[in-house]
Amino acid sequence: MKKLLVLISLLITTLCYSQNQANWWFFGSNASIDFNGGTAIPNNVGVLDTIEGCSAISDACGALLFYTDGITVWNSNHTVMPNGNGLFGDPSSTQSAIVIPLPNSPDLYYIFTISILNFNAGSSRTGLYYSVVDMNLDNGSGDVIASQKNIPLLADGSEKLFAAVSSNGLDAWIVTYAERISGSGSFDQFYAFKLTPSGIDLSATVLSQSTATRTTDKRGYLRVSPDGSKVAMMTQNYVNPNITFESGVGAWLFNFDNATGRVTNPTRLNFPAGYQAYGTEFSLDSRLVYVDLNTLGSGLVAAERLLLQYDTTAVNFEDNPLTIYESNINDSRDDTMRGALQIAPDKKIYYTRDEEPWLAVINNPNGIGAASNFVYDGLALTPGTTGNEGLPPFYNAFFNPSFSVVEGCSTAPTQFIADDIATCPNNSVLWDFGDPASALNNTSTQINPTHIYATAGSYTVNLIITTPAEVFNATRTVIIVDTPVIQTVNDIELCDDISNDDFAPIDFTTVRTQAIGSQSLSTYDVTIHSSIADANEDFNALSDNDILSSGDYYVRIDNKVSNGCYVTTPFQVRIAALPVPTTVNDLILCDDYSNDGTESFDLEAAAIQGLGSQDTSLFNYSFFLSQNDADLNQNPINSPYDNTINGEEIFIRYENNTNTTCDATASFDLQVVSQPSIPVLEDFTICDDSSRDLIEVFDLSTLVNTIENTQLGNLTTTFHSSQLDAQMDVNPIDSRYTNTLPQEVLWVRLENNDLITCYDVQPLNIEVFPKPIVQTTPDLFKCISDQVTITATAGFSSYLWNTGETTASINVSEEGIYTVVATDSNGCDDTSSTTVTNYLLTQIIDVEIEQFTLRSNRIEITAIGDGPFEYSIDNFFYQDSNVFTDLLPGFYTVYVRDKNGCDLITAPATIIAAPPFFTPNQDGFNDYWQVTAIVTEPDAQIFIFNRFGKLLKQLSPVGPGWDGTYNGNPLPSSDYWYRVELIDGRSFKGHFSLKR
Repeated sequence: MKKLLVLISLLITTLCYSQNQANWWFFGSNASIDFNGGTAIPNNVGVLDTIEGCSAISDACGALLFYTDGITVWNSNHTVMPNGNGLFGDPSSTQSAIVIPLPNSPDLYYIFTISILNFNAGSSRTGLYYSVVDMNLDNGSGDVIASQKNIPLLADGSEKLFAAVSSNGLDAWIVTYAERISGSGSFDQFYAFKLTPSGIDLSATVLSQSTATRTTDKRGYLRVSPDGSKVAMMTQNYVNPNITFESGVGAWLFNFDNATGRVTNPTRLNFPAGYQAYGTEFSLDSRLVYVDLNTLGSGLVAAERLLLQYDTTAVNFEDNPLTIYESNINDSRDDTMRGALQIAPDKKIYYTRDEEPWLAVINNPNGIGAASNFVYDGLALTPGTTGNEGLPPFYNAFFNPSFSVVEGCSTAPTQFIADDIATCPNNSVLWDFGDPASALNNTSTQINPTHIYATAGSYTVNLIITTPAEVFNATRTVIIVDTPVIQTVNDIELCDDISNDDFAPIDFTTVRTQAIGSQSLSTYDVTIHSSIADANEDFNALSDNDILSSGDYYVRIDNKVSNGCYVTTPFQVRIAALPVPTTVNDLILCDDYSNDGTESFDLEAAAIQGLGSQDTSLFNYSFFLSQNDADLNQNPINSPYDNTINGEEIFIRYENNTNTTCDATASFDLQVVSQPSIPVLEDFTICDDSSRDLIEVFDLSTLVNTIENTQLGNLTTTFHSSQLDAQMDVNPIDSRYTNTLPQEVLWVRLENNDLITCYDVQPLNIEVFPKPIVQTTPDLFKCISDQVTITATAGFSSYLWNTGETTASINVSEEGIYTVVATDSNGCDDTSSTTVTNYLLTQIIDVEIEQFTLRSNRIEITAIGDGPFEYSIDNFFYQDSNVFTDLLPGFYTVYVRDKNGCDLITAPATIIAAPPFFTPNQDGFNDYWQVTAIVTEPDAQIFIFNRFGKLLKQLSPVGPGWDGTYNGNPLPSSDYWYRVELIDGRSFKGHFSLKR
């Protein structure tokens, strides 16, 4: 931006770049040249064997550092550097490598490599790469840094590469020609990569599209002129205007902007048909372009090789080249191959002859035509070595030794710095400061002297550097200006924004006006800087409204003609923190028991809360009753403050301690909430249940209405097991509380929800009364017509029977369940019941008879009812057994009597039997034989048989019986047989005797 920056950069670069850095060449088959003596001295100390590409670098005094073919790096001892194998260049690439010192670094060097044609798309060696050498390593012999080896910059590049110093004299442009569309195989764009003191700055990469020079051929040289203004590009192949995608074949000249890295304005350099362009070089004055042409043995033209010269200052120069060399078709040594051209430290251009121990030489590259003094056998190489197609390219900064100057003010020292070549042994300098008025002080032999100019003006400074080989002469004009005057400026004070990050946009207009005073802005520049170092170097000037922080700043005034003459003065920027109030919570206090709505408030807590996490030590605050008072900072109130109404609004004004204009306001309300008061609580008692464990569940929620109904406000009632828990509002118990002891004290907390500290706490006694025990007469049985008395346990306060009676005893005549609820003096009750049951009526359900015997007949009675029973067959003698035995046949009445005295029931019973004999003698006794009591079975059948089974008579059950006759004739005394068949299916057999 400013001249001083450029000059300082020149100071730095001259410490790094020197013509001597190109003093060693390694090329071809073991060929090498040493230029340290001022002339080219061939030798064979190198071990490099390359077809085309190669590169070398020496230090500022010409001592060899290392050289490479693009794949291998050899140190000054001609041994391979550590990590020096496997770089991604190629000996068959036109410009396989170039070495550039890292700006501002005396020890780091960048090797840029570019590979051969990448017909194999999978090759990892295509495109542009770089590797870094650190000369501090390997005992000063250098080492390729493993982590910075083969770093890719560009895929699918051509074999073209140059390095040019940037306009700032510090950075370097690394330029190649490559594909605009990756993978297309068509090269139509320049890529310029910037090498800075920090390394490759990819963000600064510049692209220059060049469709007019589109080609698919990668071969041929790309050169930049020594002054960095022009670029020449050769692309091998035969020029054919009809092939549009090969329009770039041939020789081209471009403009180069070393400030931006852009390559523009392509101009074709025309030459005879039948030739291909390969090598090229500029003259030292950057005016002439030399172009190497060859046929590669095609036979299209007689002469196999041409060297043309184009004068870029001439009209239509592109169509009117001069022939510097044309091969002799009759000479057996006529070289059909292509060749490189390279300017050397001895200011000559050398030209390769393929596989020959010679180099051709252009002894006077700045000469037009024959004045260039071309010699075909210009330099004999060391026997056993040959040149091939390539020569080492160099950074264009190496060929212009000069000096730098930090231009100063009149009456102040001006610093001069010579090219590094001046520091080499046996070299000397002579300065002429162009100031005869300074007499003897006008000259100096110091390498980096200072000179004081008494008055402002323009001075022509000349530097002569004498070396054993040659004398360098550099001249430039130095502008010395008057020292500006700077006025004291006021500090800038302003408020931060709400971020409070101590950064704010700063307007320096007032500071500039104060600093320059009455001096003219047309003569002086006024800049603002954040450090004295930046101010002294005129670096990083600040703009108005840059976002900056508090701190020390500096005004610099320098002369627009020469900003090396400047003055500075400091000032401060103080960005005061802006109070940024957060939301302030209302202050809420609990009223006293008067509940009159007024209390005394400490306002300080609200103010501190409003600052949140901000540093309270930075701010003051005060309180007001209105927004207007707060804005005007008038009528403040004190803290503590007694509110006048409930909900009164208070306003806070915050101010920065050091800058009271940095202020803000906030507000909050004063709220007074009513004080709860728990009424006197009656004991909460519960009667025990039937478990009689004195443990019950108390439903405390039933008390809430009683507690809250007389209160004001938004209330919450909670219950606690201790007074401390209630006061601390912790461990509330469930509203359905189960006691652990018969008598306990719980604590009730009544809280106003608007303020948790506004509460009342009172005890609550709870008790479980034991459940009383009542008993009634045990269950009773009675006869249906009887009445009984039921009695409950005495001593209860009240009784209530399910009959509605309220006495301890009741008389009942109906069967049923009689229940009494007996209540004691605590209101606890118990229940007991007595069941009264009538005895069941007695019933005889069966009389079982065993019969047809004379004396062993049997009656068994079955009765139902509640019992117990007693039995009789004569209603006189009763027995407990229901079985009567040894009974005679006949008719009976059986009796069943309830021993409770409730029932007596009867039933008839008949015992049937056959008499064992009869005497039919008509005496009135036993004259007929008939089954005894058979009349009770009127449907029975009775049969009489003789002993032979003959049926003699069938008797009627209701008749008199058998008279002992058969067909009217008396039968004799004998035993006869009978069979009785009853209607229920039973039958009886037997025999009897007829006696006469």
